[in-house]
Amino acid sequence: MLKITNLGHASFLFEDDNYSIITDPYLDNSVPNLKFPRISANKVLISHDHYDHCGKDLVTIIPSQNEIPIKEIIVPHDHHNGAKRGLNKMHLFKMDKYTILHTGDLGCIPDESVLKQLTDIDILLAPINGFYTISSKELKILMDLIKPKITIPMHYFKQINQSGYPDGGQIDSFRQLVPIYLEVNDFSINVSDELFVYDALIFNKELQEK
Repeated sequence: MLKITNLGHASFLFEDDNYSIITDPYLDNSVPNLKFPRISANKVLISHDHYDHCGKDLVTIIPSQNEIPIKEIIVPHDHHNGAKRGLNKMHLFKMDKYTILHTGDLGCIPDESVLKQLTDIDILLAPINGFYTISSKELKILMDLIKPKITIPMHYFKQINQSGYPDGGQIDSFRQLVPIYLEVNDFSINVSDELFVYDALIFNKELQEK
């Protein structure tokens, strides 16, 4: 069974029976009101070198023989082909039976050449900050283009603990744009700390039939 744990901001722990991956751990004091947990995994994926995404040294790496293929797709971190904030790596990989796309700090809707690589996505994790990344409206456009079965928004301001960067209420806008429902059978969302409760999870019922 695949388990996903929200570690805050754009960082998640993905685990199945054989492997574990952490995406975009953030350095202490880089994200308002968040401190990255001291944690271990087989692999760490870093989308770019900004402080709120590059805390690889905070993760204890556990050697494993069970390496999995991970595809890196380079995209701009802004709407100006990377001129303002540089480039960003999206990571595409498969765990258990799910194809996962973690977009990092995606800054614009990808061009056609990139979109052609994003097929049969089961779980999409994408930001909705709207200033440093794409907005909730742009995420909805991306969802319509690549049709993931599950979308998990990230990198937004959380009212519950006042964490993250102010974004003008992007999560509320996202809720209005996309119907939300939670129905999960063989896919586990782990919420071990109320500070990291998911404010929005978008599930497509087709996933249960896979």
